[in-house]
Amino acid sequence: MFAPFRHGLAASALLLGPIIALSSAVLAQGWSRPLGDQMPEDIRLNAQLTEFIQGYPSFRAAYSGQNSLPAGGQVRQTTSITAFLGVRLPWTGGEFYFNPEYFQGFGLGETLGIAGFTNGDAQKAGNRVGVLSVARAFWRQTFALGSETEWRAGDFNQIASYVPTGRVVMTVGKFAALDIFQTSSYAGDTRRQFWNWSIWSSAAWDFAADVRGYTQGVAVEIIPNPTLAIRYGALLLPSQPNGGQLPMRLNNLNHIVEIAYQHNWFGRPGVIKPFAFYSLGNMGKYTQAISISGLGVLDPDSGMAMTRRYGNRKWGYGVLLDQEIADNIGAFLRANWSDGRTETIAFTQIDRSVSFGLSFKGDLWNRPGHSAGIAVAQNDLSRFHKDFLVAGGTGVIVGDGALRYGSERLLETYYELPVFRENLFIAANYQLIHNPGYNRDRAGPVHVLGMRIHSRY
Repeated sequence: MFAPFRHGLAASALLLGPIIALSSAVLAQGWSRPLGDQMPEDIRLNAQLTEFIQGYPSFRAAYSGQNSLPAGGQVRQTTSITAFLGVRLPWTGGEFYFNPEYFQGFGLGETLGIAGFTNGDAQKAGNRVGVLSVARAFWRQTFALGSETEWRAGDFNQIASYVPTGRVVMTVGKFAALDIFQTSSYAGDTRRQFWNWSIWSSAAWDFAADVRGYTQGVAVEIIPNPTLAIRYGALLLPSQPNGGQLPMRLNNLNHIVEIAYQHNWFGRPGVIKPFAFYSLGNMGKYTQAISISGLGVLDPDSGMAMTRRYGNRKWGYGVLLDQEIADNIGAFLRANWSDGRTETIAFTQIDRSVSFGLSFKGDLWNRPGHSAGIAVAQNDLSRFHKDFLVAGGTGVIVGDGALRYGSERLLETYYELPVFRENLFIAANYQLIHNPGYNRDRAGPVHVLGMRIHSRY
């Protein structure tokens, strides 16, 4: 279980030389903690339990294939239980976090058939019997850029403490890419907010992740002041599409750069986060796979396997905008694009995606603690990816054996209410999906109803 983690740390170490040199020369001083009522923590323990239940009735489909969402309708559930342990290390700015996680269940259709999948907790490796694994195990080091400090409240994987207002933060080990990059206040937490993959993530970014959604590597955040953050990550990709192994190779990395700028528009806070990524990994190429299968000996999937080489590349970019628009009302916009010439290796089969939504706090209708949201999204494929599916190819999540292409369009709405203080919540969810898997011959629409029970400590 821990061998891949050790390899990931070794891979991360290859990337740290310039960072450590800079840190030792400029940043490795301690910082003072101002007097106040807040008490810094040396250890922190949190936990969460989330149960998703989703189902849909039968829908219109001309045929079904290997990766199709079953047209007859079904109900599925997933359960996740996570412990979040944080410990302050015996030197200034050092912290270590460890998250064991239990997972059981399956997404709808074994988490296949919809590119913008409907359950954010569903893993592509479902389990009928629960499995315990290490979700995260990482070291975080903070270096001061000045003497001024600010209070940072405790949270999941965040020890309460004073931190430098200007700082450099380095994270090394095993974590989720979306813990650090493209985070959103309104559409970023599938256990409290929206569920759909193309709403809580910048879905055209085929972000580094193993089959359970975690990666290994290094992330560096430069925060010169409270309004600006510059982030860079070098994260290991799986050895094969939807794989569980993360080989330690410099030609097997997802590089991402993000800039986050906090602003006030018309007196309302918001943030804009443009990003770009460049991946090198063991990915096959769509045009080559189609050419090989056209010889009549191999099918498109077998042809794709022959084109996989470490160092094949994928790149893309996008932007996330979070904006408060009124008291207790927030909005988000995600727009992202990838070149779409190589196969999806880690996340989902989306090459272009746009999503927009609104989030509401219950204070708006005199129900403090309640929340609601509504969002829409459209997902599309590159012409290379589309041609591969038309030829009969499949991928990590969609592929019906044939394709009459149409944009995958969806709507999601949810309502969450507190059951017990800030510790137990229940939510209802509805999603409407047109052209699941981009297929107009299986257009549906699909009506997905869901319930979420979330407990936290």
